[in-house]
Amino acid sequence: MRSTSGAAAAALLLVILLWASNSILVKIVLREIDPLTLTWLRYVIAGLFYVPYAVLTRAEAPRYTWREGVMLVAAGIALVPVFNLTLYWALSYTTVANTALVRMTEPAWVLLLGALLLGERVRPRQLGGFALALLGTLALVLLGRQPSGGGEHHVLGMLYMGANSLAWVGYILCFKDLLRRHRVAQLTTHAALVGTAALFLATGWTHARTIADQAFAMSALGWVLVVAMALLVTIASNQLFAFGLQRVPAGVATAYSYLIPVFAAGGAWLFLGEPITKVVVVCGAVIAAGVYLINRA
Repeated sequence: MRSTSGAAAAALLLVILLWASNSILVKIVLREIDPLTLTWLRYVIAGLFYVPYAVLTRAEAPRYTWREGVMLVAAGIALVPVFNLTLYWALSYTTVANTALVRMTEPAWVLLLGALLLGERVRPRQLGGFALALLGTLALVLLGRQPSGGGEHHVLGMLYMGANSLAWVGYILCFKDLLRRHRVAQLTTHAALVGTAALFLATGWTHARTIADQAFAMSALGWVLVVAMALLVTIASNQLFAFGLQRVPAGVATAYSYLIPVFAAGGAWLFLGEPITKVVVVCGAVIAAGVYLINRA
């Protein structure tokens, strides 16, 4: 039992490191290509592994009902084009630390949407946590821009990050519903393939030439980072998270997410030279306190 818990903890810690490094890698790659090209390349590479897996496991995968098919399409669109593009656009305008802190508020949006759409009961302590998380986020939007950056660009980046969090929450809600009859690995694969198909159909006709030109002009370092994001962050981290989630309580697994802003801010300071300001630290503490109350209520 102890060795199993240790393996789960190691897997979850590695997941957090991969997720925290994602924004740093994105910032570096966006110096060479635009967000749409990065999204295309990342999922083309991931598709080289997703497609064979989907083909090999199709016989054992339950058929999707009409309702589940709609949920799968919604999850795929939320995951691939919406989640990735809004994250990359956000990182074009604000800091890694700011984006990580906004991502930390996702339990608050799950609470809000669950109450509004599903009629779930909200406890007073959770309302207090939601208020704290919202207060910290608003302060970060108003005060968290870089000393040398443009305030209007920072706000735009934070708005993109808000849309990014809502996309992730939508994906999780659809995903949880589909887990009643489908396996995690197969769902992750199918959602990614559906979302990739939607991305290609929506943008391929008008942007394929530009994407190809940017891809051929990328440096060797850029390609190494894109491949690393596709294989390690997109594919490996999801499997590691599923491994850890199956062996520890969901609350324990969720608690690891508190480390993401710490690792992300530290990595951005080390590799990108982004300052860790007092505003970021204070807002981060307020948001963390609010999310803690939501999760513990």
